Amino acid sequence: MIAGLAAVLMTGPARALDPQKPAPPQSRSLIAPTPGYCWIDTRLFYTLRYGPVAFCRRHLRYRPGALECYTFTDQVCATLDPVNGWVNSRSPIDSQVFPCPAGIEPPVCRALDLGQLP
Repeated sequence: MIAGLAAVLMTGPARALDPQKPAPPQSRSLIAPTPGYCWIDTRLFYTLRYGPVAFCRRHLRYRPGALECYTFTDQVCATLDPVNGWVNSRSPIDSQVFPCPAGIEPPVCRALDLGQLP
């Protein structure tokens, strides 16, 4: 008891919060949120000229009929975060290669997308 009292007295006076300074950030518990609901979705690729396109091409040179166009399927899960509200997360499920169609020129696939091929 005396040792505890001595430790309190040796630490000095308690410091009050300065009203002119912002309060220190509060810590949050790190609880892993569970998904609210999930669904399957096709990944979209955006172009300035044509808007969203549901597939991309592997090479810079666009050749209709070449087996180098890809479509990707993702699982999207909505999770309720206490601070930010609903947050969506995407997990790749499947990719399919098909002959590039004639018509609009799709965007080039990102290296990150091609690296996730199963």
